[in-house]
Amino acid sequence: MRLRPILRSAPLALTLALAAPISAQIPQDSVEEPAEPVPAATASDPMSIARAAAERGDQAEALSQYLHALSKSPNNVEALAGAGRAALAVGDVNAATGFFARAEELAPNNAVVKAGLGSATVQTGNGRAALRYFRQAQSLGVPEGVIAGDRGLAYDLTGDGRRAQASYQMALVAKPGDPVATRRLALSQAISGNLPGALVTLDPLLRKQDIPTWRTRAFAKAVTGDLAGAEQDAAYVLPPNQVAVLKPYLAKLATLKPSEKAAAVFLGRFPQPGNGPTVASANAPRVKRPIVTPAAAKPAPAATLVADASVATSSAPPPAAEPTVEDSPALRAQARRVEAAKRAETLAAQKKKADQVKAAEQAKVAKANPPRHFVQVAGGANKTDLPKAWAALKAKWPSQLGGRSPWTMHYRFTNRLLIGPFPSSAAAQDWVTARKKEGLSTFRVSTRAGEEVEKL
Repeated sequence: MRLRPILRSAPLALTLALAAPISAQIPQDSVEEPAEPVPAATASDPMSIARAAAERGDQAEALSQYLHALSKSPNNVEALAGAGRAALAVGDVNAATGFFARAEELAPNNAVVKAGLGSATVQTGNGRAALRYFRQAQSLGVPEGVIAGDRGLAYDLTGDGRRAQASYQMALVAKPGDPVATRRLALSQAISGNLPGALVTLDPLLRKQDIPTWRTRAFAKAVTGDLAGAEQDAAYVLPPNQVAVLKPYLAKLATLKPSEKAAAVFLGRFPQPGNGPTVASANAPRVKRPIVTPAAAKPAPAATLVADASVATSSAPPPAAEPTVEDSPALRAQARRVEAAKRAETLAAQKKKADQVKAAEQAKVAKANPPRHFVQVAGGANKTDLPKAWAALKAKWPSQLGGRSPWTMHYRFTNRLLIGPFPSSAAAQDWVTARKKEGLSTFRVSTRAGEEVEKL
């Protein structure tokens, strides 16, 4: 059967989770020497800049710098593997596969590259091929905890929930509290029919008001047949029109096989009867995995699986086209380097523009709502009841509250009734202390820039 996206036109907010890239350090004795010498890192060296960007979580900048490094040294295995990890992190699975495939050509026994290929392959939905890469990576020295999260996803895609959950647990031992591994574990438990266990797993993240976890809970309920609960949870975090679009997919989830449920909730792909990919038998034709050059790597259609040696598929992505330069291999290599440099410049410009827009929005919000200091005198779930509560308080404490202006702000599941603002945090606390001696119980509330507080 063929796989298609869960919602082709739905916003990205409907996607539950993406596999996290392999980013942990691998023991040095398990990694091959790069095919090209890597120059010593300096403050202006793109490799050192890329590593620093990846370390702080700026994957777009890391990808840009790795591409810059590849434009100078196209056979740099470390740069290829780094670009693969960064491409995975920004959602470009096809490009990531191309980078890792090229790195594997240059260093066929590199542990980091094998782990990266596993992480990229699992994002295409090919769990069995991903498991082979993970086994190879582990045999070459990759710590099991590093690959456990993505390996669990691969097990789920093959319908092996027991091994999947054991692998997620191992990932959480290696990285306690990791939200991606936690959400994946909960979904795997739900796919196995253990909804109570899934809800217990999600509870710590739900208490932190983690929005992706609310979406996860909606899908966990849907795969176990609790459609009403799934729709209710979806309504907490999505606007009504998106919930309406999502309803038929939530209703269908409970009817799928475990491996199909995993593909739907983890990758956003529903099964569709037709001529999709099937597992090849011993006599089936073997399809070679296409090699994608980094400069030409582009996102594949969402419904396309990466062809693997064990999978026969009529929709395998075609090999990437070489640059149109016919003179010599050297000129073709130069064309690829130029293309990589152009892409790096484009990504850098896009990031700079996005940062400027974000900074302007934050400045606008902060100007309208600067940091301030208030005192909370009451609170209530219903905002319309606050004026009545304020009138009652003023009647009971006229000398303390007379001349004060009431304010309100939303906080979790209630609304604060505040007075102020006070000139400083200390001034607000002094007022609280003085009123406590008089029998009026209050407490200080300091708001951050951007937190909306309105007059009652």
